[in-house]
Amino acid sequence: MKGKHNRVGIIASTALAQHQLEWVIADAGYEVAVNTSPERLNKLFLANETIRLWVVELAEDGQWSELLQDILDLTQAPILFGDGQIPAKNHQDYPRWCKRMQKKMHAFAPVLQAAVSAPQFDLDVLMRCVEKPRFELPESLKNAPNPDLGPIWVLCASLGGPQAVKDFLDLLPLDIPATFLYAQHIDAGCLAALVQSVGRHAALTMTYAEHGLSLVNGQVAVVPVDHEILFANHPAVLWQDREWSGPYGPSHDQLLKNAAEHFGRQCNAIIFSGMGSDGTLGSALVKEMGGTVWAQATESCVQSSMPDAADQAGSVDWRGSPAQLAEKLIVWLAQRQTQTA
Repeated sequence: MKGKHNRVGIIASTALAQHQLEWVIADAGYEVAVNTSPERLNKLFLANETIRLWVVELAEDGQWSELLQDILDLTQAPILFGDGQIPAKNHQDYPRWCKRMQKKMHAFAPVLQAAVSAPQFDLDVLMRCVEKPRFELPESLKNAPNPDLGPIWVLCASLGGPQAVKDFLDLLPLDIPATFLYAQHIDAGCLAALVQSVGRHAALTMTYAEHGLSLVNGQVAVVPVDHEILFANHPAVLWQDREWSGPYGPSHDQLLKNAAEHFGRQCNAIIFSGMGSDGTLGSALVKEMGGTVWAQATESCVQSSMPDAADQAGSVDWRGSPAQLAEKLIVWLAQRQTQTA
């Protein structure tokens, strides 16, 4: 089983080299978090603390000197530079090259299995919160046909997240034509209390994302901590027999990747309060697939590192407080309905 923090970034100047490196890295027990060409590299990803090793394979033509200096300056992770000679898979030197690469990787960044402790929360504070008036659904949405499943919104949160997500969900009306996946960095033993406390005043159905759970509008499915999830076409949640990658479960980057690849432009994200940069890589993929990404405003966060990192990477379309995000979502859904009518 892969460790929870065995993420590797690849920068290679050809698509073939990217493919060859991804295969040998995955075979060594790592997860490829970024696989890009030098031209498409978002340099802010170099500072992402969830990536433990960068593997760089560039053609030796002298044009990458500035990029190489950026890599050396911006990343704190070890860097494994290739020699520019990757043999073809059917070449007699290929097995020897694979072993040499994997040996170097294990020396630079040994595969880890130990989990990192999740942020701690006082969920009792949420149970004492007072119920607030909800926003109303506009007439354009009340009278619109209600699809089986509207857009998917992935809510990513860590330190300070439960209060922010509760403030957001409490303001949403019952018949909202969207479904939500709530991914909170938290100890697995606290999930039941999280569902109860965050969902206490919500009009939406708050539930745990059990294996096989069907996704429907007006539902908030709390993502499991110990199992990575994929999605079936009906659509439903599918538990995988493996843990999430990254330092915490659930991994926002991996969840956003899985959701964006399955739902395409129907997948959207909100990055709430949290420490670190989990969600930054996944948000970029959501944008690439045509989805929308918002983030909690810095001044309303307990810890703004996570939404700030996604914003600085250029993935965030708009930022606001939890209340402003809830109001913005209703307007967004109404505009979307008008555009598709």
